[in-house]
Amino acid sequence: MMRSGEFCETRTMGRAKGGTADPFSRFAAFTLLELLVAATITLLLAGLMLAVTTNVLALWRRQQAATTQAVTARQVLDQLERDLQAAMYRRDGNRWLAADILDTVPALVNHGWLTGPGLMKPASGGSLRPLPPADAQGTHRITEARFGLSGVWLRFVTTQVEADASLPTVVAWQMVRRPVTGNATTNNPAPVRYGLHRSAVASDDAFAAGYDVVASAYGSTSNTPTSATSTAYRQPRNVTNPSHANLIANNVVDFGCWLHVRDTTGGLRRIFPDAESDLSHHAIGRSMVDGSRFPVVVDVMVRILSDEGADRVAAMEAGRVTRPPGHTTDAAWWWAVVEAHSAVFARRIEIMGVAP
Repeated sequence: MMRSGEFCETRTMGRAKGGTADPFSRFAAFTLLELLVAATITLLLAGLMLAVTTNVLALWRRQQAATTQAVTARQVLDQLERDLQAAMYRRDGNRWLAADILDTVPALVNHGWLTGPGLMKPASGGSLRPLPPADAQGTHRITEARFGLSGVWLRFVTTQVEADASLPTVVAWQMVRRPVTGNATTNNPAPVRYGLHRSAVASDDAFAAGYDVVASAYGSTSNTPTSATSTAYRQPRNVTNPSHANLIANNVVDFGCWLHVRDTTGGLRRIFPDAESDLSHHAIGRSMVDGSRFPVVVDVMVRILSDEGADRVAAMEAGRVTRPPGHTTDAAWWWAVVEAHSAVFARRIEIMGVAP
């Protein structure tokens, strides 16, 4: 039997000072300091996780953009290589290849271009650097060149188009800024993008129009491009004004080429551009003069925006954002955004065809 003293001692230990019989009441709650410490640690962990997630997503977007740009560049350069390797000419007075840098708005009349309103790719020298300064080794690099407002308008005769790969036809490559659908007008609500177009004229139409790539038969009298659903995308007029169906790559903001011939030692000599001011080369079949000679090697380059870069450029050009104070001109701002969100790809292509 317990003694009464022990019983009373047990009951006393089970009471709190306020008379509440809860032996764990002193340990059932956190102090304010403990809550603040826990909240601080939680916020720090959340911030760290947010930073890690943001960085991972940014890296993933950059990798996706780089992959898309590389795939697009390969598609463009592979097709251009097939076209140029089979380029041909005859020893006559026709112009079998033409490369023109169109760097003014008036030069783009009837090319299906949307020129303006407001900001767009800088013209009149703002984007013109066809022959960049040489590096420390005295080498000019086409990847550092800029080919004007619309890039190089390249036209030539080739045979790698028809199913039997034997009938000569005229192919044109050019960069165009226009709404993605419909006509190139300022009241067209469709998104405006830069794109590279490849126009291959049907062989019978090329035969009828002739093999002089700058002949008037390959011109256009309208700035309205044919739609992507139309079958009229292999007409001679598409050499000047490509159809929506002639689009080969989106988000191309520069496209250019250098032309070379062999010298007496077998080395390459660049004939276009031969100077910063050289903006045109028309190769005449029988010419042996560098200024009008048919090339044997062509260096080509293409600058491709990421999707994010294309959206940024579209917002700038539509006036949805204002120029930051760090850029003194619209041209500097435009190129700063483009260079930060684009990649340049280049390839050297040897023309395999011979003069018949």
